[in-house]
Amino acid sequence: MARRARGASRSQRRAEAIEAARATRVPGRADVAVVGGGPAGLAAAVAAAETGADVAVFERDVACGRTILPTGNGRCNLSNARLAWERYNDPSFVEAVCGPRFDEDVLGFLEGCGIAVAEESGGRLYPLSRQAASVRDALLARARRAGVTLACARGVTGLERADGGWRVAWDGEAGSGALAAGAVVLAAGGGAGVCDALGLEVAPRVPVLCPLACEAPEGVSLEALDGRRAHATARLLRDGAEVARERGEVLFRAYGVSGIAAFDLSRAARPGDVLALDLTDGLDVARARRLVEAADGSLAGIVDPAIAAALGGSLERARDLRLVVRGPAEAERAQVTRGGLVCAQFDPATLEARRTRGLLACGEALDVDGACGGFNLAWAWKSGLVAGAAAAAVVRGWR
Repeated sequence: MARRARGASRSQRRAEAIEAARATRVPGRADVAVVGGGPAGLAAAVAAAETGADVAVFERDVACGRTILPTGNGRCNLSNARLAWERYNDPSFVEAVCGPRFDEDVLGFLEGCGIAVAEESGGRLYPLSRQAASVRDALLARARRAGVTLACARGVTGLERADGGWRVAWDGEAGSGALAAGAVVLAAGGGAGVCDALGLEVAPRVPVLCPLACEAPEGVSLEALDGRRAHATARLLRDGAEVARERGEVLFRAYGVSGIAAFDLSRAARPGDVLALDLTDGLDVARARRLVEAADGSLAGIVDPAIAAALGGSLERARDLRLVVRGPAEAERAQVTRGGLVCAQFDPATLEARRTRGLLACGEALDVDGACGGFNLAWAWKSGLVAGAAAAAVVRGWR
């Protein structure tokens, strides 16, 4: 394929990717078929292939690894230096899957891909390059070195038992066909039709790690606050009781709030909940009053002057601004989607379906989501490694 010229349009790049996908020969048989070419699927493919298994990855998009590119605002928040089970929606399952070496295993995998890691605030781990593209490229290079077939522009449309293994049917812009596999790893969200056909229970998918649409109290205009930022303590209240708390940046939008604190609270928020914001970030009330008095009644020394004006100069409101949650906002841009295959159906030691031999799942295919700060990618890497190694073991009878 001719080298792509600099400045090529998006449509040109897409056409070239489809051309490359069509040129990829998909074998009629593989030891392991991986459904989904995102971070978890690629980690699973590498883990299986590096034990000697023949592996094919099916990705509906025109190229594998593209979901890595927007993570961490294009810098790729790879993991967290302080991984903790309680930062996941199903902590006991995640702990059972990932074990006591969770962080070491993730860092070892990244090191094996040739990725140098740097730590930032909150324990967030990024590639030293601060470029998500470098992570994708290193991961794809490792997969290719291991002999993985990357079957892009081919979405899996059916899975069925055949000859003691699986028949994997696929269709897409690169053509259609079927492949025989000894084991299948589900590593992509969606695909409810395939899962239903296999009799697997799927939890409804809902967006999380996204902004919150809110209603402001009388006398406060979210339009006037639009675009202003504050470092705040944010509490989520339900029937007057606190159900979650986060501390971090809040970005006001005309529809509600965004920012890391809002994203993390979106994992617990329900319509009708109250979002209580302390825009003084826990500043002692007596001291806050003294500061306001010293500034001739102005809040400008404590909060953004534009925020102070929008709140009518009220210290009480700055300390406890209460917004009513209406639901997720910009759901199409959510960093994570909660839901997927119910975890109880899978053995945490292998991530193989308890009642379906040779069918495994990892990453976003399972109903696991974590907080901002690298927790979701850490789960993708580690669960992919567990499922990939177990899938190869199934095929070769190593267990």
